[in-house]
Amino acid sequence: MNKICKEHISLLVWCCLVFCCTVAYGTENDSQSAISKVDSLNEAAFTRKRFDVAGSMSILFASENLASSINYQKGLAVAYLYEAGIFQQNGFEKRALATYYKSLRLFQNLKDTFNIARAGKEIAASLQEQKKTEEALALFNQTLQVYASLHKRNEIANIKNSIGLIEMDLGKIPLAKKYFEEALQISVDEKYVYGEKKSFYNLGLLEEKEGRLSNAAYFFRKSMALDKVLNDKYGEALNLLAIASIQSKNNHPDSAIYFSRLAYDNAAIIRASNLLKEAATKLVESYRKKEDNREAGIWQDSLVHILQTQIDNEKGYAFNYIDIIKSQDLLKLNAENEVLITKRVAKQQLTIIIVGTFILIIVAVFAVLALVNYQRQRFFGKELRKKNAIIEKNANSLDQLNKEVSQKNLLLEEENNTKNKLLSIISHDLRTPMVNTKGILNLLNHGMISPEDTTSLLQQLEAQYQGTTSLLDNLLFWIKGHMSGKSNEKIPIQLYELISILEEEHRVQLDGKHIRFQNTIDPLLTMIADKEMIRIVFRNLISNAIKFTPEKGLITLSAKRADNFIFLTVKDSGIGMTSEAIQKVNARQYYSTKGTLLEKGTGFGLMLCNDLVTKNGGELLLESEPGMGSSFTVKMLYDEGGSK
Repeated sequence: MNKICKEHISLLVWCCLVFCCTVAYGTENDSQSAISKVDSLNEAAFTRKRFDVAGSMSILFASENLASSINYQKGLAVAYLYEAGIFQQNGFEKRALATYYKSLRLFQNLKDTFNIARAGKEIAASLQEQKKTEEALALFNQTLQVYASLHKRNEIANIKNSIGLIEMDLGKIPLAKKYFEEALQISVDEKYVYGEKKSFYNLGLLEEKEGRLSNAAYFFRKSMALDKVLNDKYGEALNLLAIASIQSKNNHPDSAIYFSRLAYDNAAIIRASNLLKEAATKLVESYRKKEDNREAGIWQDSLVHILQTQIDNEKGYAFNYIDIIKSQDLLKLNAENEVLITKRVAKQQLTIIIVGTFILIIVAVFAVLALVNYQRQRFFGKELRKKNAIIEKNANSLDQLNKEVSQKNLLLEEENNTKNKLLSIISHDLRTPMVNTKGILNLLNHGMISPEDTTSLLQQLEAQYQGTTSLLDNLLFWIKGHMSGKSNEKIPIQLYELISILEEEHRVQLDGKHIRFQNTIDPLLTMIADKEMIRIVFRNLISNAIKFTPEKGLITLSAKRADNFIFLTVKDSGIGMTSEAIQKVNARQYYSTKGTLLEKGTGFGLMLCNDLVTKNGGELLLESEPGMGSSFTVKMLYDEGGSK
């Protein structure tokens, strides 16, 4: 009997140890996996920022959220560091500097010497761009000493390049050249392509400053070749602008125009506003040298547009929407806190289960030792059943908590997507027409437009106002559609009257393209729906038809009744759609392309139409063929009481 008891005790102890090790290993493995995910996201964003700034920022936001949720401070600090670099690259100096300091504070808390130096280097570069030369030079030298002690040769090359630029600005040409050549040698030895191309670029600047233009062009081309290897659009644009400047100084305006245009295209790909401004300025200067006032005027308008986008006061255009984004951020923060609380409770429940398991094992051991006593065996057996019931109850609670965690994660992801969509629309599609409008008004106010051109510009303003109003309505309805508690007020709608009002709203666009508009709907025909939603739907469909219909085309509005439904069709004689485009619209994906006169769209009008029609119990049908026009049909319930 004693031998059997010892065997059972040994088996129970081994089971206990295996169970505890499995739980501990699983928890540690999940945490390590999340940390690795943050690190990989940060590195992917750093690589991507050279050719896709928007995509890089999206990856960094995801990394920032994940790092915050698992309290991974180093990953969060690195994400801030890379975000600040993108802000600085695009001309947002104040925001870049503030974000650099956030990163620095986190690294200081972690006592991470290497990354403290990284953040210090970027802050010094930011101070250098703000012409705070002495502060920048002192910080660079401190950082250089840290990197030297850590034997970080790539970073040493970067610092020497930065110090050389400051010395060159101070007129210490021989000293600056020494720093650049040392940085180049280190980069070549370490096969550090980024440092090598920066050294070539800086040497080109030095040669240009000394008047040796052919030498400067040689270094710029060497740097640009390495930019192509790295797919660094920002660096390639910088070198193209430098070469264009040399061509201009050599009195070769055609070559200067060529290289400036290439620089503008590269800057546009990554939306680098500071490089766009410089390229546009260079193009204006070059065309004026050629006495081509027409092209100079076109690029002057582009330059006005670029300059306006950098003015802080223009942020007021999106002020109301910033409040919405802040609300989304608050909801996101609350959701994150709830997720953390839920995880903490789940961890506590797991601890209770482990402790309970240990207790049960101990009870079982004593039960085995007391097998000689039948009454005590029954007693311990009853206790064991009670503990099993507790474990099952706790397991059910843990399962419920896990479901709540999943639901919170889904809500968090949806709110984050909402924020990103709002940011994309506000930062580009809403600001662009407003800034363009202000640019035209400035030209009019300063008397830079002839009287005969004033009427045309005012018509453009009216068209832009119409487009902006449409975008605002679309955006507001899209936001309302994603707010909980919003109900539809369905009423009978006179279709002929509604379409007639929309026809007048689009009169400027229709007359501008000489498009015939035929409203063949029965004046007595009605449908049951939310009037504002249906107005938005048909305004988008009519605007879309005008956009893709060539001049002197035809747009026809017709309606028919079948059973208890109304089929209202917007048909145009436009360019039609490919099968791929139709699939995107039916799948409710973002889809946008330029119209017959290069009109731009936001990319979410048709998706909004689909949502609004569905919310009114209807269906949006699409028929189209390239070159044969398109037909959008709204299928809705028929109002028998309102039509005979």
